[in-house]
Amino acid sequence: MTSVDGAFWELAAFHGVVTSYTDVQGKVQRASPDVVASLLRSLGVPLDKYDDAASLLRSATAAALQRCLEPVVVHRIGRADTVAATVPDPSDMGAMWLSIEFEQGHTLRVRLPEAISGVGAAAEADGMRYQRLRLDLSQLKGEPLPPGRHEVTIEGAGPIGTARLLCAPDCPAASRQTGVFMPLHAIRTETDWGIGSYSDLERLSGWAASAGCELVGTLPLYPAFLDPPADPSPYLPVSRLAYNEVFVDPVALPEFAASERARELCSSASFRDHLVSLRSSRLVDYEEVASLKRRILETLAHVLTSGVLPVRQNELAEFASQRPELEGYARFRARLDSPAGEERPSVVAYHLYCQWAAHQQLVAAGNHAGRYADFPVGSHPAGFDPAWYPESFVLDLHGGAPPDQFFPLGQDWGFQPLHPERIREDGYAFLTAALRRAFLHADCLRIDHIMGLQRLFMIPDGSREGAYVSYRAEELHALVALEASRVGAVVVGEDLGTVPEEVRPRMARDGMLRTWVFQFESTAEQPLPSPPAQSLVTLGTHDLPRFGAYLWGEDIDEREAGGLLSAAAAATERNKRSQWRQSLFDALQLSGIGTDPDKLTTAALEACLLRFARSSAAIVLVDLQELWDERGQDNVPGSGPGGSNWRRRSARTIDEVKTDKWADTLFREMADGRHA
Repeated sequence: MTSVDGAFWELAAFHGVVTSYTDVQGKVQRASPDVVASLLRSLGVPLDKYDDAASLLRSATAAALQRCLEPVVVHRIGRADTVAATVPDPSDMGAMWLSIEFEQGHTLRVRLPEAISGVGAAAEADGMRYQRLRLDLSQLKGEPLPPGRHEVTIEGAGPIGTARLLCAPDCPAASRQTGVFMPLHAIRTETDWGIGSYSDLERLSGWAASAGCELVGTLPLYPAFLDPPADPSPYLPVSRLAYNEVFVDPVALPEFAASERARELCSSASFRDHLVSLRSSRLVDYEEVASLKRRILETLAHVLTSGVLPVRQNELAEFASQRPELEGYARFRARLDSPAGEERPSVVAYHLYCQWAAHQQLVAAGNHAGRYADFPVGSHPAGFDPAWYPESFVLDLHGGAPPDQFFPLGQDWGFQPLHPERIREDGYAFLTAALRRAFLHADCLRIDHIMGLQRLFMIPDGSREGAYVSYRAEELHALVALEASRVGAVVVGEDLGTVPEEVRPRMARDGMLRTWVFQFESTAEQPLPSPPAQSLVTLGTHDLPRFGAYLWGEDIDEREAGGLLSAAAAATERNKRSQWRQSLFDALQLSGIGTDPDKLTTAALEACLLRFARSSAAIVLVDLQELWDERGQDNVPGSGPGGSNWRRRSARTIDEVKTDKWADTLFREMADGRHA
């Protein structure tokens, strides 16, 4: 490839490759031609040399015109939206019909002219002329369309055009709420197995509800690869369709009471000693915990398949029949467990039993406070999702983020992105299934990297460079809103980092909440900014230093020690942080507290949280571990799966949290502020 002309860049734009973007510093960054060409080839464009671009563009444009309807069309309830269609010119439109087959089971059929609200300019391709139409579907036969995934068809002239019709209202509105957050792996009890469980989440939820909190949140609860060396990242799950069995509480299952063998194993001296060691560790040993739990859960699965509990056995069979993806997942994991890649029935039964047990216990965990869940932007490249929906993923690209002030080399998140066009051809089957799985256990769902509904930074294999590739934002937003409306769940978009200017207006229009992070918004000049009404407010995130560490600049020390900051840059950062800290103390009127760092940290934390509670923000989410000034970061982005990432355990047990009078008073005062 030696030359690039305008047709090449037009071809890139046609296929959604964004050749330039504005970074967080306001500078325009342009993608190199080689990276753009590599992305196009990965997306299925047969580009051998730059000179092919013009002919490929002509062919793609003609194919688009010949398609009567796009694979997916959108109608937003209550809006003056129209749907685009293309028909041969001339056409006898009076002889053409439009029909909608509703997911509710009935069909609506009208002559096409009854739906036409506008006619655009004609276009020509390969010697054929086409007429562009705008269709208004809002009041066909005087009735509004119901929400749902419907099918719309145009017939009567040339090939029949059929599309998936996403008919969606706005996302459900959020009430003023307080939420508490703790990673499930971090939860401690007096009887835990070295990790929190779904039963522990239920206990935490019960306490939170009694303290006046409406939401309980944790990290994503999807399965991970936990065989040594474990990769426990909740943001690179084996599947976004399945459950993480490492959080199952074996003792709470009916099969445990029915299994003398399981009880004997758990009561043995060696087993108890192992539990004590795991329970006392400050980090989760995923490999050991997973191995220990599997010994017991395999025994319980055998109890069920042996017919000892026929009612439970029938319930599991019914569960599996209604969720073929989980039976497929069980077979997938069974093949991975076998050196020969075999699907041994006992191993398949074990994995399916774990999925059922996790589902049941996670349902029970939602019986008290509302559930705040998290939807990752990607799936593990070696996981189940690309195997179950192979056409939905692009195999030789990675999702990531461009360089910024925190990551000067950019970020490669390791997952295979969804193909922007192929996912439309099956009506977003994978994303629909994944969202339904997420909303099944969510009263409030955080969509990780909400910008990914509009565009995603994609990196070719073997490259450090990448470029953004666009998705059909109006379709993906409609899909999220539709599935949220089915269950009445609030949607929060994680809109941090490089955010295109149109993302937040679209979120506001759809009724999605923004993510407002105090660390990013507070400055020395304005230490106590007011969060917007349509937002979820937090002091930090799982990828940021906790409040006490940030307040006193401990994160600067760690970045300097890790070689991410020079001594001079670290000194500058410490000076800025000191100025900000004093400005915050002054604004919070903490001058009478004294100089004790612990007292100042607690007082500043309390004052900030109470201020948030009285603000107009929709939701205030409190990291429980910050209440007792834990400073270890849940995750240090870019540092890989080793170390303490996703492994830190809480310094306090749930019972200790329940008896903390200061925390109880704080949450009740926050509840008063929320409900005022």
